[in-house]
Amino acid sequence: PFRGFLHRLFMENTLAKHMFGGNAWLVLGVPVSGGLLYKEEFDCMQRTSSPGKLKIDYAISREMTNSIDGGKLYVQHVIAQNGKELFDRIDAGAHVYFCGLKGMMPPILDTLDEVAKSQGCVWSEKLSELKKNNQWHVEVY
Repeated sequence: PFRGFLHRLFMENTLAKHMFGGNAWLVLGVPVSGGLLYKEEFDCMQRTSSPGKLKIDYAISREMTNSIDGGKLYVQHVIAQNGKELFDRIDAGAHVYFCGLKGMMPPILDTLDEVAKSQGCVWSEKLSELKKNNQWHVEVY
C-alpha cells in the first residue's frame, strides 16, 4: 500500500503530487536484500524528488546490524535510532503507517514506548492522541 502512495506522490503527474507539501519517510524491513522489492523504483523516487522530500531507511535483518546491541537490524531499531526525529514529525502532524506481519508490532510498540519516555511523554497517551487525530494507521496480517 505505501509503495502505491509514494508512487502517486513522487512518480505520477497527479494533483496529489503537485499539492504534496510534506515529507515522506519509508522504513522498509526485510530479511535479505533479495526481498527488497521495488528498490529501483524507490531509488528513482529519491533521485527525482526534491531534496529532503523522501527519506528511505532499510532494515535488512540478516545482513545488517543495529548500533544498539550489535544484533540484527529490524524496523524497531531504525525507530529507536531516529526516535527524536520520528516524534518531532508526529508532533508536526505526520501520519504513521505500519504494514506487515502482525508479529512485528509488539517489538515496535515496545520501542515506541521507550522512545516516548526519552521524549518525556507517555506512549499510551500519545497513541490515543494519534488515533483520535487519525494519524495512526496499522495494517498487519
